[in-house]
Amino acid sequence: MNLQEMSTKDLLALHNEIADKAAGPKSFSTKAKLLDRIESIAAAKNIDLASFGQPKAAEVTEPHAQPQADAVETTEAPTETEKKPSGKGIGRLARELLLDPAGYPHAEIAARVNAAIPGAKATDKSVRWYAHAMRKKGTAVPERQRVAEPAGDE
Repeated sequence: MNLQEMSTKDLLALHNEIADKAAGPKSFSTKAKLLDRIESIAAAKNIDLASFGQPKAAEVTEPHAQPQADAVETTEAPTETEKKPSGKGIGRLARELLLDPAGYPHAEIAARVNAAIPGAKATDKSVRWYAHAMRKKGTAVPERQRVAEPAGDE
């Protein structure tokens, strides 16, 4: 293939293939300078540039499908549609407790999450965040029980 007919992108890829040091798209100010550099590298390394422009033949490989009789089904591995669980499950448990019709206060939900999951550091504010996020997505979250405030105005 004639180097003059190749795009600058293809010429740059050719240059990076034959050169010792790769060049970026802004290394050469003109296409002519890139062509000169490719020709000088090819002359110095005795490389035939005609072979580089030829499209490569596609390799034909045999399919490595497993016969149906030998296929073994496993139920333990997650399929493509199932997601592998990540994290400790703090958010999942907090959301479940938020949907409980008893309407536990946020602080009590945080305490239950911390007791159920080792290493959890849930707070009433984080549980409140989960409730807000659920409401924002359209989930009906039951009202919380009001915490009785101490009577100190006497």
